[in-house]
Amino acid sequence: MNCPPSAPERHRAFKLTFVPLLIFSLFAQCAVVWTQLEDIRDGYFDFVLYYSGAKIINDGNGAQLYDLEVQREYQKEFGVGYRRDRALPFNHPPYELLALLIPAKFSFPVAHALWAAVNTLLLAVILLRLFPFVEARHRSLFALMLFAYYPTITALKMGQDSVITTFLLVETLVSLKRKRYAIAGGLLALGLYKPQFVLPLVGIFLLHRRWSSIFGFLSTGLLLGAISLAMVGWDGLIRLLSLWLPMIQRGHVVWPELMTNLRGLVYMILQLGGITEATNVLTLGLSILTYVITLQVWPRNAEEQNELFNLRFALAVVMTALVSFHLYSYDGTLLAIPLTIMLNQVLKEKNPYPVRHRVLLALLIAWFLPLVPNVLLSAWMLAWWALPLPILFGLMAMEVWRRSALASPSVRI
Repeated sequence: MNCPPSAPERHRAFKLTFVPLLIFSLFAQCAVVWTQLEDIRDGYFDFVLYYSGAKIINDGNGAQLYDLEVQREYQKEFGVGYRRDRALPFNHPPYELLALLIPAKFSFPVAHALWAAVNTLLLAVILLRLFPFVEARHRSLFALMLFAYYPTITALKMGQDSVITTFLLVETLVSLKRKRYAIAGGLLALGLYKPQFVLPLVGIFLLHRRWSSIFGFLSTGLLLGAISLAMVGWDGLIRLLSLWLPMIQRGHVVWPELMTNLRGLVYMILQLGGITEATNVLTLGLSILTYVITLQVWPRNAEEQNELFNLRFALAVVMTALVSFHLYSYDGTLLAIPLTIMLNQVLKEKNPYPVRHRVLLALLIAWFLPLVPNVLLSAWMLAWWALPLPILFGLMAMEVWRRSALASPSVRI
């Protein structure tokens, strides 16, 4: 009778497949970026909207920040990629631009390089903050996984703020583990430049009556609101609201087929039947279901100090990505948190891999196949790349439920 392989042997077999795949994926994405260096310099990517916004503030024109004609004129000055009929609007709250006021004093290529360097440093900090939650022997694997992840490279290339969002979520986890609830709420408020990535967690705090976290969120949010008002005035904030309202419909800067969340998947599926008009309604229904499942496995009295809480938080981050309604590939960087925490739990398993763990490992291998998202993006079908995400959510919910049941002496499974 053959004995099952030991844990190190099983992990070795997985790593022999996964690590070369990660290295190949990393080099492939870097090669793609290399071919796009001229486009980056010429302002074809999203950093141009942050840079132009910071330029407008630096020039004392804050009241005109959300005037699309003003944005278009500023973008044309330094971005040949935006000498066309429409501009890519800056539609985030103005306080976010505070971090870019100094880089915006430099030329566009230098500012982009500085911003990329800051975000790369933040990625290193993210790893350092996550490392206490994972086994030391697997940390190099998690580091490679973070940098080989398509959303990470895309966020750096595009000059997006997704790495900052991921950093804030990691710091929120650390604060919750240390029972610094007010700080956790304040950190989430700092991420209100993209509210869809923080409000789902705030909702959990509210339903769990974590009043100190809600206080931290509201007080920080009010401060940021006052800063934003001082930067652009009431007229500016009203113009910002007018830029948000059309985002429920497809068009201009809203393309569900490029969104790696429930909205994107629903749109792609309904498109097969020519009934995309039902996208928002069906997305809302599935989002509510996903949120309810998350609440069911995250009880009000959850203890933050154990590993089960790490999994619950990781599940909530996956839920956030799914229900976010507006999420492009670079924003998927935040999924590095649940991927790291969940894979660590699998690699800690001493018994033979159960089916759910084998499915997870297969999902990871499929998710990191080199250049697959690039091909889907070029075909305007990137939403299909999110297919593993609902499966990941289901696997993690099952894992949390099982561990919760095992931890409860009154429950048998």
